Amino acid sequence: MIERVPTLQFDDLGAGKMVYFSIDGLPVALANVNGTVYAFGDSCRHEGGPLSAGVLIDATVTCPWHGWTYDVRSGKSIVPPVGLRIPTYPVEIGTDGMIYVLIDWGAA
Repeated sequence: MIERVPTLQFDDLGAGKMVYFSIDGLPVALANVNGTVYAFGDSCRHEGGPLSAGVLIDATVTCPWHGWTYDVRSGKSIVPPVGLRIPTYPVEIGTDGMIYVLIDWGAA
C-alpha cells in the first residue's frame, strides 16, 4: 500500500536545506536541491548517522559522523564503498504547496 504523507510546506524548505521526519517510525530526510525536493532514508549505511544533520552540497549529502557521501537523487553512495544505497522515496508538491512523500509500506 502506498501512503501519501504530508510533511511541510514547500516554502518552508529553502534551497540547500534539509529536514528530518519520522514517518510512522521510518527516518526520512527531505532536501531542497535547487528547487527540487528529494526524500531519502535519514540513516547512513555505515553506522546509522543522521544524514539530515550532515552537509548538503548540490545533490550530495555527507554523513556528519564519518563522512560517507550519497547522491540524494538516487541514494547511491559516491565514495567507497561505492554500490551501497540509502532508500529514496517519490515526492509530490501539492496544489496547496504541501510536500508529500509517497511511502510504499510493502517495500519500506
